[in-house]
Amino acid sequence: MELIEHFHEHGWARVPQAFGPEAAAAAAMREAVWHVLAGDGIRRDEPSNWTLERPTHLQRLKEHPVFRAVGSPSVLAAIDAILAGRAHETPENWGALFIAFPAGDKRGIPASGWHIDAKYMSALWPPGGVKTFALFGDVAPWCGGTQIVSGSHRLVHRWFKQNPPPPGTRSADMRKLLQAHRYIRDLHTNGDQEERITRFMGHAEVSDGIPLQVVECTGSAGDVILLHPLTLHVAASNTGYAPRFMLSGGATTDMWGWA
Repeated sequence: MELIEHFHEHGWARVPQAFGPEAAAAAAMREAVWHVLAGDGIRRDEPSNWTLERPTHLQRLKEHPVFRAVGSPSVLAAIDAILAGRAHETPENWGALFIAFPAGDKRGIPASGWHIDAKYMSALWPPGGVKTFALFGDVAPWCGGTQIVSGSHRLVHRWFKQNPPPPGTRSADMRKLLQAHRYIRDLHTNGDQEERITRFMGHAEVSDGIPLQVVECTGSAGDVILLHPLTLHVAASNTGYAPRFMLSGGATTDMWGWA
């Protein structure tokens, strides 16, 4: 299966139009968000009121039934295949809402904040879970799409197999230990943004046989991007003109490595 091969190689894969052939589900999700935002004076037809870059009071919405559409048959089938038949429960909800309004920043690759949402010593294959980024609005390049390091799941796994941390090492310390790797160290080093874009996004850089490349999670409303729990990722500024609508969740067999 092409999706599984891509996920295995790169640490991510896309399920296009996972919400169905029509955009109605994604539109209903956006409507639910705008309804809540309007209570704070943030209205879709008044961009002058889009002064809060990342609203944080929307999490009660994740239980709204409209977001259940993310768990479509195609998404569930892809997750089942990636987890190789290991027992897991369908999520009660599909995660937290991440809305990013235009920030007016210049395009670039962050030099801090790169992380994973699982235990750094988690299994490589089959993974102990699958992260989901559900886009319920179109996300164009440089418009707030989460940035990931394609191939980093294999780098992280290999690095800590070869450089085992002391027992009891915390995740924050693991992040620092990982920066001893040259590519990860350079990713965390500030520099000219156009040069960083050329190096990290312009092509894959092979490190110890692993092709690494920074990729944006862009796509159309209704797409779901699946992420290996060991894949490095970071929030990125929305340099466009429209809000970025995304729901971040996933399914796990081992509490993201902490069970």
